[in-house]
Amino acid sequence: MRPGVRELRFGYGLFALLLLTTLLVVVLMERPAVYWVLLPLLATQVIALWLTSRIIRIVRHHRQVRESYEQELDFARQVMESMVHGVTVTDKHGEVMYANRAAAEIYGRPTEEIVGNTAFALTVPEDHHLLRAAQQARQLGRSGAYHVRVQRPGGDRVRVQVTGTPRFHQGRMVGSFASVVLEPDSATGALRQETHPVQPE
Repeated sequence: MRPGVRELRFGYGLFALLLLTTLLVVVLMERPAVYWVLLPLLATQVIALWLTSRIIRIVRHHRQVRESYEQELDFARQVMESMVHGVTVTDKHGEVMYANRAAAEIYGRPTEEIVGNTAFALTVPEDHHLLRAAQQARQLGRSGAYHVRVQRPGGDRVRVQVTGTPRFHQGRMVGSFASVVLEPDSATGALRQETHPVQPE
């Protein structure tokens, strides 16, 4: 059920109940005394009507905000899916939350197998010390580029360059973005890592 709908239904029900009570008072009570009873009932109905109108505005605003957010999220996904290089988003524990199609092709796995895993499960054990150093750099708010070898399910190993950037929310590091590029010659070249500071927004 959408947020605010239950409250809106409750408001309509309360208003209908008050209206029914008012009609019963008018029918059953004597005329001189009925006016003293009607005044608080009418005031309550006015308040209930005002609250109902506010709930309607809140529900409409929430719906507009959600639709706008969904449109922006869909646009961001389309942009990331159209990129020719791999893009991954991880949480603060290093687990992959999102991977685009290019990343799936590089890792040789469907995105469903990448999401929920960490980089340690996708790379060769000999390069894990580079991943640990990169994670420490992200925790310190530093971005960096490094080279590791990806372990594909079929046994193939390919060399990639990963450029990671910390992801901040309200001044706290909550994960990272990574760009993954398959190197033209993945069999040669020395592994290296470079870092430089990044300030949170």
